[in-house]
Amino acid sequence: MKKTVLIDFQKIEHSFVGLGQFCAHLKRYIDTCSSMDLVYWMPNKWQKIAKQLPFLLPACDVYHATHQDSPYMPWSKKTKVVLTIHDLNALYQHPKKSYQEKYKKLLQKKINRASVVTFISEFTKSEVEKTLDLSGKRLEVIYNGISLGEKSSRPPFIPEGKIIFSIGTVLPKKNYHVLIDFLKLLPPEYKIVLAGTTYHRYAQEMLEKIKALGLEDRLFLIGTINEEQKRWYYENSCAFVFPSLFEGFGLPVAEAMSLGLPLFISDKTSLPEIGGEDAYYFLDFAPEKMKEVFMNGMQNFNEEKKQRLIQRAKMFDWKKASDKYIEIYQSL
Repeated sequence: MKKTVLIDFQKIEHSFVGLGQFCAHLKRYIDTCSSMDLVYWMPNKWQKIAKQLPFLLPACDVYHATHQDSPYMPWSKKTKVVLTIHDLNALYQHPKKSYQEKYKKLLQKKINRASVVTFISEFTKSEVEKTLDLSGKRLEVIYNGISLGEKSSRPPFIPEGKIIFSIGTVLPKKNYHVLIDFLKLLPPEYKIVLAGTTYHRYAQEMLEKIKALGLEDRLFLIGTINEEQKRWYYENSCAFVFPSLFEGFGLPVAEAMSLGLPLFISDKTSLPEIGGEDAYYFLDFAPEKMKEVFMNGMQNFNEEKKQRLIQRAKMFDWKKASDKYIEIYQSL
């Protein structure tokens, strides 16, 4: 008799953020598993009701909470739980001590319920180990994969000049505002294209500063783009930049790496683990220092470095990741 595995894929509806990408790509590869009865908790009307009435969810032998804020834990003690922790950003970014303590208490409760706790980077694992009690748990680091399609399509907007590309939700934690003064110091042929949702006030503040400095024709917040347009920018840009302050993994860095783009990224949190030795790191976000890192990097980047980046990117594979998750399900 096949065992039933229930997987929380609620975040799959948010296709332009990291958790949405994680769910979409993991589902794509786990779909091929035939040795278990896989049941997916997907975003629809019935499943939203299940958030308030979790007993409506089907009984299962194994439940996979695909992120640390998953709203459901099985009531049956017979059900084994796999908990995936992506980061502790919500803890670090909230200023109130009372919120932090409440968050830690809730996450610890989920960890206590889990049989296996997985992490998307060694950095995230080390941060959780320093903050919470993982004793007695099986711990696994499973890197995210890269799933850039083979096709690319020309985006509706392409600036003239040398494109520096970045992609991500435009939020304070991404630290994108430092690119404005940095770009001002670069030769005028360099243009920055930043793709990603711009719903946060932070994005509007960036646009106001861009306009005040007269950089509207050099730094562009273009909103969300599809996968084929994203690949086009990776293929046709001269460099990738990512000054983020908080990352559990940093999928865009791995994607850009897979196509051999020069990487100019923050030295914070998980990014050095993903970027490796051939990325260039911003150790200081002063515009002059960023310019120095960028210009020196562009000058010494060569074919050998490019090929090493492409080779390193093979570490990040959704087939490998899904096989590991399936192995964990089967072991439980």
